[in-house]
Amino acid sequence: MTNDEILIVGGYGHVGLQIATRLQETALAPVRIAGRNRDKLAAAAARLGCRSVPLDLGKRDTWRPALDGARCVVMCVDQADTSFVAAVLERGLAYVDITANDMFFRRIERLDTIARVNGGRAVLSVGLAPGLTNLLVEAASAGLDTVESARIGILLGLGDTHGPAAIDWTLSNFQKVRPGVFAPIMFGNPPRRHPVVPFDFADQHVLRRTLGIADVQTFMTFDTPGISRMMFPILRRVAASAVLTRLFKAIMPYARIGSDRTALSVEVHGTKAGKQITQRKTMEGRKEASITALIAALVVEHILRHGVPAGIHHIEQILSLDRVVPQIPPEASISFSS
Repeated sequence: MTNDEILIVGGYGHVGLQIATRLQETALAPVRIAGRNRDKLAAAAARLGCRSVPLDLGKRDTWRPALDGARCVVMCVDQADTSFVAAVLERGLAYVDITANDMFFRRIERLDTIARVNGGRAVLSVGLAPGLTNLLVEAASAGLDTVESARIGILLGLGDTHGPAAIDWTLSNFQKVRPGVFAPIMFGNPPRRHPVVPFDFADQHVLRRTLGIADVQTFMTFDTPGISRMMFPILRRVAASAVLTRLFKAIMPYARIGSDRTALSVEVHGTKAGKQITQRKTMEGRKEASITALIAALVVEHILRHGVPAGIHHIEQILSLDRVVPQIPPEASISFSS
């Protein structure tokens, strides 16, 4: 059996199915989806016209049949530990993960020696945030003699379709949000001030390690200033109550408050020729999950076409914004500006 397939774990999920669809369309390599729900797996494979294989990350005896024939593994589900990642890297395969959990990133980073010894390579921080945010910060840092700080703003649309995992992650992080007054961030063209709250996105932690920027902070807001001011206290209360959390998760798939807009706004502060400089990069788009799927597919394409050195990498260590933007199709309706 030749190792030429792209194996997408969780390929029937909200984001995984979109990644599989995009990679099917490229015809760069055969796509195979994997997961433990056999009914969903069969239905998605029939819809995509691709192969499938049962895989339960909690059952090691399912790993080998799933990995046989794979060249690149795309992980679209959360994992309890890095045992499966290690198994992928020990085989010398490529591994792409769309998780946004920095604690898990750090655990994968500790597999760097295993990856290098076996010729395996992993790319992390793949998606909107982390992902495009990392690339925007790197691009905004260009030309500066020193980079002192970076401020990342992430605007999410409550009217977008959010999967269960994304809702769980958002509510769990709202438990950490404390009331306070934070400088607003400008989004849109023309720019408009949005109230924000500090949010524990992984990009701020990753960029301190990869780009060596000591002061990186990430903030979150919603579609409009009014919606944000209304929802921040509501979500803090929901996140603090198990009953309200269950109710919110039941309602969210049907509620449509606001739009499906997604935007990023990055400011990097530093010096050039002894002068204080602030450089800004922004992105406007729609459908956060679709953007994550697009970036994941582009990373896989880059790995298969150009290769990536053995080891553990984050997206800004193998790609730049200048290389990614030309690959984004016009129909994605994503725009960038400075």
